[in-house]
Amino acid sequence: MTQELLHVENLVKNFDHGGKTLEILKSMDLTIMSGEMLAVVGASGAGKSTLLHLLGGLDSPTSGTIIFKGEDITRYGSSELARYRSMEIGFVFQFHHLLPAFTALENVMIPGLIRRLSKSKAQAKAEKALDIVGLTHRLSHRPGQLSGGEQQRVAIARAVVMGPSLLLADEPTGNLDSNTGSRINDLLLDLNRELGMTMLVVTHNNEMATLFPRKVTMADGVITGDESTESQPVSA
Repeated sequence: MTQELLHVENLVKNFDHGGKTLEILKSMDLTIMSGEMLAVVGASGAGKSTLLHLLGGLDSPTSGTIIFKGEDITRYGSSELARYRSMEIGFVFQFHHLLPAFTALENVMIPGLIRRLSKSKAQAKAEKALDIVGLTHRLSHRPGQLSGGEQQRVAIARAVVMGPSLLLADEPTGNLDSNTGSRINDLLLDLNRELGMTMLVVTHNNEMATLFPRKVTMADGVITGDESTESQPVSA
């Protein structure tokens, strides 16, 4: 039976700018079920990335609650948030943020080493993750020796290597050509189906979003649409 993974209620995020208050998110409500995959779409400035940062514990809301597995993460201190990000969340960004001096394998090993796994265990997990994204032939290559699509695959492998409960992707195909972006999109869909991993993907690409089981539309800091296809979320 599919369970609720995350519930957002009355989420507000304001920023002060030049003595004025900018309302980025306005009393937002959102529920994500375990194993679900949804795309969040909207024009630039709609609040999509801000929402992702709040859900991932990278920023704190002005008010409201974010309930993750029954706990309100907005009440967490800095050490609890760091543990939440490390244990529960995988991040993929438009720019891959790989370390240029490290090989693909070494980049993907980093989360395991941070979690204090032995080098051999971290390597085994990294090799498996790179196999999942189809890069077993690129283990020893550094980012500069990889194509843009391959670099993003390494970034995805790094994000999923420790089996996070929720993958958050911010414009993961925004820096890629359409063909490469389509392959990355297919990879994310495959990961959701094969691993049952819950995913929230922020994108400006409406065509990409229509391939996902659920599409949430944002405008001016509020949700203006929430559409589901006939596809059901994968049970985790």
